[in-house]
Amino acid sequence: MYIFTCKYGIIFIDEKGCEIMQKIITVEEIEKTVSEYSNIEEPIIVKRKNNNDLVILSMEEYKKKIFMAELDRKIEEGEEDIKNGRVRKATEVFKDLRQKYGY
Repeated sequence: MYIFTCKYGIIFIDEKGCEIMQKIITVEEIEKTVSEYSNIEEPIIVKRKNNNDLVILSMEEYKKKIFMAELDRKIEEGEEDIKNGRVRKATEVFKDLRQKYGY
């Protein structure tokens, strides 16, 4: 997922390049709106006067975003390891694992 900000707000784009629907509400509407949604399927943007806006996500969506951020970080680490020569042949790794765990 890609998130862009512009003068009109935040735009969420999924992996297929499609804009994701979003709902924009005020702080006064937040309690009513959240209670109306038993399942929050898209991000809800809460507009606040003179403050930064907030984004509400379902716990499932939040966990996905955290997972993807961690995955991106691990991939970057791996690419950095390759770039700096911190690699081993797979046959060596599997040989060490067989010796260590006996399979």
